[in-house]
Amino acid sequence: MLTRIAIADDHPIVLLGMRVVIEAGGRHRVVAEAHCAEQLLSILASEPVDLVVTDFSMPGSNRSDGQAMLQALSRNHPDVPVVLSTMITNATSLQMALRAGVRGLAHKASGVGSVRDAVDTVLAGRLYLDPALASCLLEAGRERSLSVLSPKELEVLRLYVSGPSITEIAAQLRRTVSTISRQRLSAMKKLGFNNDAELFAFAFEQKLGLPQGTGLADP
Repeated sequence: MLTRIAIADDHPIVLLGMRVVIEAGGRHRVVAEAHCAEQLLSILASEPVDLVVTDFSMPGSNRSDGQAMLQALSRNHPDVPVVLSTMITNATSLQMALRAGVRGLAHKASGVGSVRDAVDTVLAGRLYLDPALASCLLEAGRERSLSVLSPKELEVLRLYVSGPSITEIAAQLRRTVSTISRQRLSAMKKLGFNNDAELFAFAFEQKLGLPQGTGLADP
């Protein structure tokens, strides 16, 4: 069965490009297009979808776009993952989008291929962060050093950012799930991270064995 996707952008040419790249693999189908936040939310009220790809700023309606739109999507459709396709590079805005429930950040400057990668990664249950945005998120955090981590915390962190789940890491290292979870949280706290997106950006910057364009597995 094809995945049902809704796309939103105030530029028709962008919508066309997204539709083409999303449907190219024959696994997804764009079932709805919107040109503003009001239209997108109206469509979702009656059209069941598996994922939303939307721009951040879409002027032209009576309903607020940006953060207000993302919060409305999270509140009204909590089970529908959202990919944000944007030109935003402001770290604070990107972090707010992630806190609002966005599961994928695709940078428009990276081309429509970034949207394709984001869609596939998010539908696989992982967080996606365009490599071009990694440095933007890092700007919001203080300078961090891996030297503050214990050897076991560093070991867990390296494995976690490479993709395996907490359960899989526990089995690999022959530790309990609770121990691995505790070590991961301890490492994130020491480094000053509040979420996986910040960790992903740091891992990319530090070259912790994380390929460009891949996502983080959920715990």
